[in-house]
Amino acid sequence: MTSHLPQPSIEPPREWLFPTPERHRLDNGLAVAIYRMPGQHVISGHLVIDAPLDTEPRDLEGVATICARTLDEGTRRHGGEEFAEQLETLGAGFGVDVSLAGLQAVLDVPASRLRPALDLFAEAAIEPAFADSDVERHVTLRLAEIDQVYANPAQSASVAFRSGVFAAESRASRMNSGQPDTVAAVTPESVRAFHHDHFRPDRATLVLAGDFAEDPLPLIIDAFGGWTVAEPGQPAPEHRLPRPAEPRAVIIDHPGAVQADLRLGGFGIDRTDPRWADVTVAGYAVGGAFLSRLNAVLREDRGYTYGVHLAFGPLRRAGSYAVQGAFRTEVAAAALAEGRELLDLAEKPITADEVRDAVAYYTGVSPLRYATADGVADQAGSQVLAGLDDDHLNRNLAELRQVTPESATAGYRSVVDLDRLSLAVAGDAEKLAEPIRALGYDLVVLEHP
Repeated sequence: MTSHLPQPSIEPPREWLFPTPERHRLDNGLAVAIYRMPGQHVISGHLVIDAPLDTEPRDLEGVATICARTLDEGTRRHGGEEFAEQLETLGAGFGVDVSLAGLQAVLDVPASRLRPALDLFAEAAIEPAFADSDVERHVTLRLAEIDQVYANPAQSASVAFRSGVFAAESRASRMNSGQPDTVAAVTPESVRAFHHDHFRPDRATLVLAGDFAEDPLPLIIDAFGGWTVAEPGQPAPEHRLPRPAEPRAVIIDHPGAVQADLRLGGFGIDRTDPRWADVTVAGYAVGGAFLSRLNAVLREDRGYTYGVHLAFGPLRRAGSYAVQGAFRTEVAAAALAEGRELLDLAEKPITADEVRDAVAYYTGVSPLRYATADGVADQAGSQVLAGLDDDHLNRNLAELRQVTPESATAGYRSVVDLDRLSLAVAGDAEKLAEPIRALGYDLVVLEHP
């Protein structure tokens, strides 16, 4: 016997908001943002340094990365092994991140051990040892890392794509962590000089998130209050606007490669652009969702790839967008041709269903993405580096809810210029070059570095 019970009604989820921090500024100029998150007993801390990579000397690009990676190799008070042992004893983790807009040092530690962990965190930022042997080892490691980048088709395609989107004079056109010749020129003296010039409390923000066992502000003052500014009155560093390059098409030759890694895209916008919400929604429909237009055709219908997507990458100023995917060599040209057609919304604008799905995804995933202290601190640190205010994410979610099919289509078409696309392909040039040239691309073959 079948029972027909009424289905319960499902209420739409309540509107979620990114938390608002407590804001403070220490006497030395250090900005502090504290996010109190009950139940999050692992504290996440991000020390954000306003040191855009434009400030690196051109012949020493990569010095910021070497500086960041050597911070935890010992301080003036604790040698390298002792510093690592102290962190391990506290159950703490230390990491760094380098982006075009600046640097971040990251700390994760149980709330009960925040006080001693903050002291170590401050030591690493304020008085790192920068022993010659440690700096030289990280230079060697970075040079080996570059060799791996060039040997990997996906990574070499991404490197070549950057230089096809951003003009050569723009730092964004080159690898964040430096090129072989510039990294090889980095010395312990240049690392110490970079740290002296850019690690300043008046150009730093400390973000802490979690469920604190005691008021964190006095702990922050104890740990970071003695950090002094070496040369007061210096102007803040300039975040230069990247310039677009002339579109180009290149193939990085990887003889014998059985697939082609493809990047097709161009110069884009940043998160302060009024079109950002529209572009976000349209990008999800065209190439962000699993059953996006690109993936539905090139993966599900054609079987050309395991996955292809369209990504918009905002910088602090401007940005880029790219179709990214790996395709079997024999179908790469066909995938490129059809992929470019799918980017064109002139005859197939974004639909109401696509807008609904995109908005539901972004508004629905946010409470999960930022449910932990790590997620909140990471987002807050990224906002600081991008020059965005504390309410940016909430404002962006509200703007997403206002997107219409018409505004998404118009915003996308104003950014994605199909006549100014750059192409970078990494694969077997002998098999790929002619089929791609037959599509009308003035393809240049680059030898594998």
